[in-house]
Amino acid sequence: QTEQHPHPGKPYYAHAFPRTAFLPDNQQGNYILKMLVTAFRRRLTFMVGTSIAKHQDDCVVWNGIHHKTKLFEDGDGHGWPDMEYLDKVQHELENMGVNHK
Repeated sequence: QTEQHPHPGKPYYAHAFPRTAFLPDNQQGNYILKMLVTAFRRRLTFMVGTSIAKHQDDCVVWNGIHHKTKLFEDGDGHGWPDMEYLDKVQHELENMGVNHK
């Protein structure tokens, strides 16, 4: 980790990588994809922090931008269908200063 991370000089862990996320192939889904790419390039998608799933510090974790990591919903909120997701994630991205322009 560097000076901008929680524990400079200490190693960090990337459990369950690479990550995969899903968007619909439609106008709004493609717009969100461009925003997500911009967020990734600005280093806004992930951060080093505490993994809720692993209960471990110094892990690469999501940084507040929700992603759909499953094609189908199984009750955990990470799959489709979710009629509010695209509007919600667009709002999250805009709040981080990300837009498609």
